[in-house]
Amino acid sequence: MLTKIKSATLLGVDAIAIDVEIDSKRGLPTEHIVGLPDIVIKESKARIKTAIKNSRFEYALRQYTINLAPADLPKEGAYFDLPIAAGLLICNNQIELPNDITMIGELSLDGCVKPIKGMLAIAEMVAKSKTKKLIIPEDNKEETNLIEGIEIYPIKKLLDLISINTQKPYKEKPIYAIKPSIKNNDYKDVKGQFIGKRAMEIVATGHHNILLIGPPGSGKSMLLQRLPSIMPKLTKSEQIEILKIQSISKQIHSQELSTERPFQTPHHTISYAGLVGGGKKPLPGEISLAHHGILFLDELPEFNRQSLEVLRQPLETKTITITRANQSLTYPAQFLLAAAMNPCPCGFSTDTSVECNCNLHEIKRYNKKLSGPLLDRFDIILNIPRLTKKEFIEDTNQEETSQSIYKRVEKAIQKQHHRYNKNIQNGTIPNTLLNTHIHLSKQQKDYLGTCIEKGLLTARSCNKVLRVAQTIADLENQSEITDIHISEALHYRQYSTPK
Repeated sequence: MLTKIKSATLLGVDAIAIDVEIDSKRGLPTEHIVGLPDIVIKESKARIKTAIKNSRFEYALRQYTINLAPADLPKEGAYFDLPIAAGLLICNNQIELPNDITMIGELSLDGCVKPIKGMLAIAEMVAKSKTKKLIIPEDNKEETNLIEGIEIYPIKKLLDLISINTQKPYKEKPIYAIKPSIKNNDYKDVKGQFIGKRAMEIVATGHHNILLIGPPGSGKSMLLQRLPSIMPKLTKSEQIEILKIQSISKQIHSQELSTERPFQTPHHTISYAGLVGGGKKPLPGEISLAHHGILFLDELPEFNRQSLEVLRQPLETKTITITRANQSLTYPAQFLLAAAMNPCPCGFSTDTSVECNCNLHEIKRYNKKLSGPLLDRFDIILNIPRLTKKEFIEDTNQEETSQSIYKRVEKAIQKQHHRYNKNIQNGTIPNTLLNTHIHLSKQQKDYLGTCIEKGLLTARSCNKVLRVAQTIADLENQSEITDIHISEALHYRQYSTPK
């Protein structure tokens, strides 16, 4: 007897439909699994056999051939425990299930159905297919329920397959986060640094990459750590994308939607695979976990040179491709890069109050750790000076709060959405839209052209100056870029080229 069960597996952040075909016939009792299964799937034979017996079903001693189609695609993980077990039971006429239902789940020895990773991706695949029905582990139901347009049937144990009523799917209404989850970090705690706060406001409004340079204790990290408190709220589709990536990298079984953007802060000792993603079974790295959020790299020159250089491509394409001998996976990586560094090994070469102990050769070697092409991808490169005595003495209650800055940011972002008719910002729009919507006077073009000709700017950094200038104009609620906007944007590129 031949039985076919619909299932799925993960390939990167996407799910691929898999047909589990089971042939049962008389012969020497054995189970053969074909279709490029990994060791976990091969070991599932013992798990499934024990789970069926402990669930009070009869395990018929027959010759079983189990094919996972398409046969040329490598399969991995315990996703197929439940569909294989269901197929074996159907072959022996112990249960009946409709042909248009997809099932997924891992079995324990007592017959309980355990949750799996990547359930959101599988639910999205089912929603786009003709068959909208999905049998899932009970612990995955809240996560799966976030995807609209599918019928889900959660089960706790294998025995529940007998009592499934396909006319009564799970219909609990999902609850979404409705307020931004702003942390206790607030800009009112940062003394002084007016220029730094202004830069943070521009960064949040236009989604611009930023590098802060300054002596130790000047407030670089404080400014960047509070950036999430003024970032725009996530849309529902962005929330789903983020949760999809997180569910692949770790177990998530509840509706953990939040309007707060991810804020990843890897230590500078992180490996290449940890930052980019990889491993024997490639998983998302820090740059993919920061998708639609912020990747904060403190002490930037201390990071491995190879790891830093790999950031260049995803900053442009918004994706990262991990290639292995048997497969190539692409993960999303649209993140805002925020970084901080000292100007030299001792940290005081730009400080007017403390003498620098580094010689010229040491300073050059330290700054040489960052390549020109990487620096060119920062929209804003700003020096953060030491606090003055007056700024230190002042009460922080007089400082502007993150909430008041957020209101200006939100208003300027709405202006950008109206201009582009899309949910995008000045820092992420394609060049075609930039050229269409930004209009410069002849004098402004001549001035920027002179900067490029003299080597003060590259074509890319000039493009970024225009994006920052447009964001400044949006914050001031002006429709056209003025000379003052360009002048301020150029001020934020003062350390972009070697002097």
